[in-house]
Amino acid sequence: MVQPAPLSDAWIAALDGAASAHDTLCDMASTVTLSLEYRVTEGPIWHISLGDGEARVRTGPAPEPTVTFSTDRATAIGMMNGSIDPLDAVITGDLSMSGDPRHLVGQHDLLATLGDVFGSVRAGT
Repeated sequence: MVQPAPLSDAWIAALDGAASAHDTLCDMASTVTLSLEYRVTEGPIWHISLGDGEARVRTGPAPEPTVTFSTDRATAIGMMNGSIDPLDAVITGDLSMSGDPRHLVGQHDLLATLGDVFGSVRAGT
């Protein structure tokens, strides 16, 4: 099986498959509403939406993102493959956030229980 190229539409579809099949994430989506948008310079825009018991990843901008993350392609790929820590990318200015990150902070304990939701996609790319 050919693995999808990172940041491609097929890769985003693989993320959606992993998210929608992750029982703990979908359970969390029964009590949490959250929308995270990702923007890559000269690359794709996609978003993760949690709510109404569903966890989905879709191409394009989120209708009403809670938080938007923006970065360049090299940083996005580094975060995807684990060679760049997202917090380090924020500190160095390679990853910017807009919106209201307090929603993420408020869900920190719950988010920490998820594990590596997208590990299967990362391993295949």
